[in-house]
Amino acid sequence: MQSRSITSWGYINDNFEPTDRLAVVIKHQQRHDLIQRLVTAGQLAGPRYQAWLRFQNACCGGDVYVSMNPLKPDAHSRTKADIALVRHLYLDLDHDGAKALAGILGDPRLPTPSYLLNTSPGRHQVVWQVSGFTPAYAEGVQRAMAAAHGADRAATDVTRVLRIPGLFNRKYAPPHQVTAERLSEAISFPSDFRIEPQAEPALPSRHSVGQMRSRHGPITQSERDWAETLHRLHQGESPASVQAWLAAKRQDKANPASYAALTVSKAVRELERRREAGHTVELC
Repeated sequence: MQSRSITSWGYINDNFEPTDRLAVVIKHQQRHDLIQRLVTAGQLAGPRYQAWLRFQNACCGGDVYVSMNPLKPDAHSRTKADIALVRHLYLDLDHDGAKALAGILGDPRLPTPSYLLNTSPGRHQVVWQVSGFTPAYAEGVQRAMAAAHGADRAATDVTRVLRIPGLFNRKYAPPHQVTAERLSEAISFPSDFRIEPQAEPALPSRHSVGQMRSRHGPITQSERDWAETLHRLHQGESPASVQAWLAAKRQDKANPASYAALTVSKAVRELERRREAGHTVELC
């Protein structure tokens, strides 16, 4: 793979039709607020919006995301019911990224991804340009790929927003510029993904947390943490209480407090997504 300079507007133009209606989201880390706008891909790739994205990213400390699947023309939200069509599948490699990426690229069941985004050291997002997928089938394939290759299993909904190359990931100090590599120009179809889709798992009961097994052997401790965290929150325990419990439990982690905060934050968003009929968007 050879890295090349891919601009934010070039990435938008290559992945969408000019009339596609997209959600662009700005998350300000310091202010803890979100800005959302629904615009066409043509508008987003234009100089006015590109200047606004750069101002929000560079001057206001905002992380910039875009929806990878277009919304219906009359959409005013980003729920699954608002999705017009599936243009992309994707995986978020936020743990052991190099190993996960090698597994994906070497998996004969999967077509070559269209793009590899380098979002921060050791973390990647993998994107396939696709056609012919229903939202449900797309999510099932993404869950299967995430399970097979250690990607973020919470980042498999079709309403997801991902980072844009050419801008900066502001979650870290110093900020990290997001870059991209074009790996394939092919459009992939459902038949190109020779992997069995996975159904969305039900919320675990307290009894099932200790009994679960993966298809390939015992589940990991992190998977047990995730299931128990979901269960506690679903039963009404406060996020602060669950976070304190998990931090105390996982003292083997290099940073137990950070691990607990991230897990609880993702679980809260996952429960909110499941409680809404259309499934809400999360950020990668």
